[in-house]
Amino acid sequence: MEDFGGYQNPYSNTIDVEKEKRKQQEIEDEEERKKTYSIEFMMSFKEKCRTRPNNMALLVLPHKKRQVKLNQATLFGAEKDAQNKFTTQVGRLRMQLNKITKENFDKVQHQLMTGFDYNPSLLLELMKIIFSKSTTETAYLDLYIKLCVGFFKKFDDPEHTEMNFRKLLLNRCQKQFYKML
Repeated sequence: MEDFGGYQNPYSNTIDVEKEKRKQQEIEDEEERKKTYSIEFMMSFKEKCRTRPNNMALLVLPHKKRQVKLNQATLFGAEKDAQNKFTTQVGRLRMQLNKITKENFDKVQHQLMTGFDYNPSLLLELMKIIFSKSTTETAYLDLYIKLCVGFFKKFDDPEHTEMNFRKLLLNRCQKQFYKML
C-alpha cells in the first residue's frame, strides 16, 4: 500500500471486506451447485410439501377416471337399466380404444363408428376418453388424431353442439388450457 503522507483511507478495510464476502459467496454458490443431496434430505420435503401452494392452479388430469358413485337403491327400473347400458357402452368404448394399433386401426375405427348407438352423453364420454388417452399415450397420438378426424366427419351437427364432436373436443381443450393458466 502506498504512503500518502500519513493519510489512511477509512474505507479501505470495508472494500476489502466486501470483496472477501463476494468471493466467499461465489465459493458457497459453486459448492451448492455441485452438492449432491441425500435421499433422506429429499424425502424430508415430502412432509413439508403436502399442501398445494395458494397461487398454484388446480390441475384436472384427464386420465384419472372420475367415479360417480350412484346409490343403486335410488335407481328404479328403466333408470337402472339405462345406467347399466351406458356404463356397459363406456366399457366397450374403452376396450375398443385399448385395442388400437397401426395394424388394426381401420377395423377398430369401423367398430367405433358403427358399433355404438351414440347419444350426447356417450359422445361426450368418448371425447373425454380419447382426450385422456391422447394426452397420456403419446405413442398412439397420430392414431387418435385420425380417429378424431373420422368423428369430426361423422358427428358434424352445426345446430346441436352436444352432437358435434369437433365442438366438444375444442371446448375440452379450451377448458384444460384455461385451467393450466
